[in-house]
Parts: sequence; structure tokens; C-alpha cells
Amino acid sequence: MENYVRDLQPELSVNYCKLIAVSVDDQQTTHKFRARIGAAWPFLIDADRKLINELDIVDNTDSVHSPIPIPYTFVLDANREIYKIYNGWWYVGRPTVEELRHDLRALIARRDDYAYDRAWDVSEAARTKAFL
Repeated sequence: MENYVRDLQPELSVNYCKLIAVSVDDQQTTHKFRARIGAAWPFLIDADRKLINELDIVDNTDSVHSPIPIPYTFVLDANREIYKIYNGWWYVGRPTVEELRHDLRALIARRDDYAYDRAWDVSEAARTKAFL
């Protein structure tokens, strides 16, 4: 999460992107963690673990600590439809900041009002004609 704060958080607002985290810790622990890392995005709290059970993102293989939420990252488009899902522990399944950047760039490029790459699609003949 610290990488997201340091590397991704400054880019989100200027690119009209949002990040939301869901914590299974109690409110006090979640707020302390959020403050410690300097996160400016909202943290939703699922202390009773209702959401993780509804989404079926629970690891029940550890009989001592179950239920354990499996870390998931959902990348949503502007219509809140799932574009990509990352799941897993440590570096095996969690997205890097760079992977999220690529996903968000791909989503922004799908917008009708995104014209940056279209300016380069103009043919050489059209560019030459425009300068004559």
C-alpha cells in the first residue's frame, strides 16, 4: 500500500481516477493504518467480514485464523464494470503500481473524448497537405 501512496496516489486525481480500499480490520485499526501510510483515498470497513463472504473471497484453509480475506484488486471502468481482476498474496497476484498505470491508461484511451492517440493516426499525406 505504501507504493500506492508514494507512486500512484499523486497521479490519480489529475487523471480522474479513484482508489478505494476495503479493510476487514476494526475502524480504529483501519484509521491508524490509513494515517500511517498517508492514504488520501477512502477505506471502507468490513469488520464483520460480510462483504468478503458475499464475494466469496475467503481462504478457509487455515483452521486457526479463518476466515482470511484473499487480497483482490478490481479495476473498474467509468460504468463501474470490471475491466481486470488481480487476486492473490504478496507479489504473486497483487498488481504493481505500473500494472495499474497501464490498466488506467487503457481505460482512459477507450473514452470517446480521448483524442491524444488519434492525432497521430493522421496519414503522412494529410499532415503534408496541412502544412502547405
